[in-house]
Amino acid sequence: MSRWIGVLVLVALGCVACGGESPQSPGGPSATGATGATGATGGSGAQGATIMGNVTAGAPLAAMSAQVVGTSISSPVGTGGDFSLTRVPEGGVQLRFVGSGVDASVALNPVKSGDAVSLLVGISGAAAVIESESRNAGGQVELEGRIESLPPTQAANTLVVAGRTVTAGPQTVIRDGNNVTRTFADLAIGQRVHVKGKLVDSAIAADSITIQNTNTSIPVNVNGTVETLTGTAAAFTFFVSGREIRGDATTVFYGDNDVPLTFSALTNGSRVEVKGEQRDAFVFAVRIHINGPATPQPPQDDSASVEGRLNALAGTAPALTLTIGTTTVTTTGATEVQRRGDVQTFAALAIGQTVHAVGTRMSDSSIVARMLQIKDDATDGAFVIEGSMGGLKGTCPTLSFGVNGYSIFTTIDTTFGPGTGVCAALKSGTKVEVEGARQADGSVKATKVTRK
Repeated sequence: MSRWIGVLVLVALGCVACGGESPQSPGGPSATGATGATGATGGSGAQGATIMGNVTAGAPLAAMSAQVVGTSISSPVGTGGDFSLTRVPEGGVQLRFVGSGVDASVALNPVKSGDAVSLLVGISGAAAVIESESRNAGGQVELEGRIESLPPTQAANTLVVAGRTVTAGPQTVIRDGNNVTRTFADLAIGQRVHVKGKLVDSAIAADSITIQNTNTSIPVNVNGTVETLTGTAAAFTFFVSGREIRGDATTVFYGDNDVPLTFSALTNGSRVEVKGEQRDAFVFAVRIHINGPATPQPPQDDSASVEGRLNALAGTAPALTLTIGTTTVTTTGATEVQRRGDVQTFAALAIGQTVHAVGTRMSDSSIVARMLQIKDDATDGAFVIEGSMGGLKGTCPTLSFGVNGYSIFTTIDTTFGPGTGVCAALKSGTKVEVEGARQADGSVKATKVTRK
């Protein structure tokens, strides 16, 4: 049975076709779902590159590990799919994923000390393919992947590549693989492109777009758990890790050992492998493999999700009441909070964040959340994030490092605590809480760094 695995590394990337520049701030896609990051072992010295990621698949991943071939650096893959590799030596890198019936490797372009890497990798048995890549070096963002959406679904001169919004202006140069000048009208959903530009808010303002592959019919593979299933066999929709899947009467269903199934076997909680075609902002399912019996879930029409701005937050943890967009969401002791893969406490929630809630729809249209994913930490006040440091460099008090995909830098005005000597004691892997302000290039200027 073929099994495809998406590996989303949540900090900016050293990509295979992006050249040799060193990324300094996050540029990876937000798409595809994220779950808790774990620490790494090995490496020499406090410097080196940082590779943090997330693995999603149609089967449990508890027995899998991520390794840097030729070194002692490895990280267990968490049950939610997360891993973290720090102090990766400069030079060429080969990642190996082992366990849960998988043994596959993929090569990266050389990395440099201080780099942070972002990848999306598809794995089937012993074969691995880089699906998308991103890089952010000195404010210059690079992104490589498939075009997922174009106007009229998007605004004029706007497209979505590997989950990231890209805007094209009069200055944007569009070329094909033969270096022939093209126009925005030559772009098509499903093409693989390489984008260079600058980060403006959460979008990339493109300086150039290179069309790498004009074949728009390459199959798309999506793996994970079915959420928010609606419709009938004639026309249905569901989501896998936030990605919209649609199908109709032509979609074929099958189970283990290629046993034919029908639409009725598809339920919320089913673990599926979808083979389909990229359409405008969704994937059309050609074949759906349902892996084993479905996980028991609430009735189909009770499952719900919502994503939007966190507009209100009240109550005492764990019994909180949130307003996400215009939807009321409540939490319980069983609610899990995640930020870019890391499991968080309820204290991580703040007004102004973009939050994705998944849970059970109640009779009053509110949602009791079983999971809250913080998708964007931009808030109405200070930017606050907690996680393990990676790619630490510089001399106190002027440091730079990554936390959960964000590029952080400190200045002489930054406060370090608790106690004295904290700045000098920091190293890659230290867990910290950072307070600061987002900059125009997406980095964070830290006003306070607290060692946890």
